Amino acid sequence: MSEINLLCRNATTFGANGIGIDEDAFRQHLHRFIESRLGLYVGSAGSGESHAMTREELATIYRIAVQEGKGKITVNANPPEQHTAAMTLEHSLLAAEAGVGIVNIYGPSSWHGFKPTDEEILAFYDDVFRQFPYPAAIAPNPIIGYTPSAELCAALCAKHHQIVAINLAGLAGSYFVRLKDVLPRDVDIFVPYQTALETLSLGARGLLGAEANIVPKTFRAYIDRYEAGDVAGAARVYAQLQKLTDYLKPWHRSSPKWIKMYLKVFGLPGGAGGLREPYRMPGDEELERFAQGLVALDIPEVNEHARQAGRR
Repeated sequence: MSEINLLCRNATTFGANGIGIDEDAFRQHLHRFIESRLGLYVGSAGSGESHAMTREELATIYRIAVQEGKGKITVNANPPEQHTAAMTLEHSLLAAEAGVGIVNIYGPSSWHGFKPTDEEILAFYDDVFRQFPYPAAIAPNPIIGYTPSAELCAALCAKHHQIVAINLAGLAGSYFVRLKDVLPRDVDIFVPYQTALETLSLGARGLLGAEANIVPKTFRAYIDRYEAGDVAGAARVYAQLQKLTDYLKPWHRSSPKWIKMYLKVFGLPGGAGGLREPYRMPGDEELERFAQGLVALDIPEVNEHARQAGRR
């Protein structure tokens, strides 16, 4: 397998009207990652809609992902952020018991305007890791409502050797540079593809990208060209990814929506079951405009999906 990995916070496929897990569609969706040799973070609160899932449903998708992918690709878990250490531990143990490789553990959620102090974050992780001797990642992701400093992440890594990875999203390359400077030991750092050309050369372990839910082959092409030293080729694929990301911006505040919209308009596994509340699938006119705009980007993998769906 490639030395550089991409880990996608992958979507969850639901049954009709969002009821239940469509297990067959989920297996088909996972095989798109296996074919492209890309890794997974299963059960994410955003792209995976896990805040709207029961413990039994989470256990189901962890089990299926391990069955289908373990030994072929990286299969990790990304349980939704919780407000207390006890709830976080409960969800993390559920993922560990299923046999995933690493469990990403967010800090306490910022419900009702809560913004934890550094002392509160340290105490939170102390409480979790005291009872969780399992490989873990942390993610100072501003989407949870605040951004722990690089120094705080380094302090957590110094104290808790379960932490084997740090996932950066929504952060500039300067955060990565500072984190590398202050980390007390080697920890794998995963970065958004937008900063990859700089941060991979500075020691990033791999990439994160929810867009891989829809264009996994394009991400594989990007990694392959980078590893082959084909800078010009990697830059061309990067331009395709950036065009796609820019096009998706009107829907990017709700990552499950644009993923499920894409799966729906091109008839890919997971598109038929749609979204769960509070998300709503747009009407037919918006979906058609969405599809036409995607085809107009002239990205090879998108064109392939359009042809398979019978679109010109």
